[in-house]
Amino acid sequence: MSYLGTTQTLFVKEVSNEGAYLDGHDLGEVFLPKNEIRDELEAGDSISVFIYLDNANLPTATVKKPHAQVGEYALLRVKEINSIGAFLDWGLEKDVLAPFNEQKPRMQEGHSYLVRLYLDNASQRICASTNFNRFLSKDEPEYTRLQEVDLIVAGKTDIGYKVLIEESHFGVVFYNMVFKNLFVGQKLKGFVQKVREDGKIDVVLEKPGMGKVSELGDKIMEKLKNEGGILAIGDKSDPELIKKVFSTSKANYKKAIGGLFKQELIEIEAKSIRLKSK
Repeated sequence: MSYLGTTQTLFVKEVSNEGAYLDGHDLGEVFLPKNEIRDELEAGDSISVFIYLDNANLPTATVKKPHAQVGEYALLRVKEINSIGAFLDWGLEKDVLAPFNEQKPRMQEGHSYLVRLYLDNASQRICASTNFNRFLSKDEPEYTRLQEVDLIVAGKTDIGYKVLIEESHFGVVFYNMVFKNLFVGQKLKGFVQKVREDGKIDVVLEKPGMGKVSELGDKIMEKLKNEGGILAIGDKSDPELIKKVFSTSKANYKKAIGGLFKQELIEIEAKSIRLKSK
């Protein structure tokens, strides 16, 4: 089967002066315009294309890659707003529509929003939505403590960053647990810290424990070697400096350099560390 809003490999049925007609299976013929054909095509060849509806609501193919496909999240900019909704730039000539009833909050022209693309069943139009709750799992979260999960930064709240966990549940990363720059739409790994009785989920970006400290120790050693054996960050240095250089907390940094000191790899001073002479 072929699906609108996805990239698929289709076979060429016919090539004309206007373009190529592809076998779209249940979608019927899918037209690929001539200006989209980069290599010689013949009947029977296969080609990878993204399928969407053109302005006449006919299945059309493009070799361009949109910023997101149906079922995916992306940060998209609003190009225009009219009486039916906002039109967002998703990397194709035809913009994608975010209907007003799918906007939470109401979008503004020129601003960018994290959206999820979906296929409207009634119109078969590919649309964008910021109403994420209707796409999330209705099941109770069953994550285990310190389970590694995929995250998408969805926004900022009074207490921390709101994140999508495995695209199934919302969670929060508290501001005092963030040691790197985050932005809406960013995709990264994290760890479930706690699932509360009310179903709310706390997430951290650094896994606690010696495993994390060991990994940080490797980064510190590499940085020391690149800096000629001396680094102006000691156990009394400003936490913000440590956060800027190593994207970690001062507590983790002190544990890491303490471990390196015990291994007799470095010497520690108040405002610096250095490789130990052999």
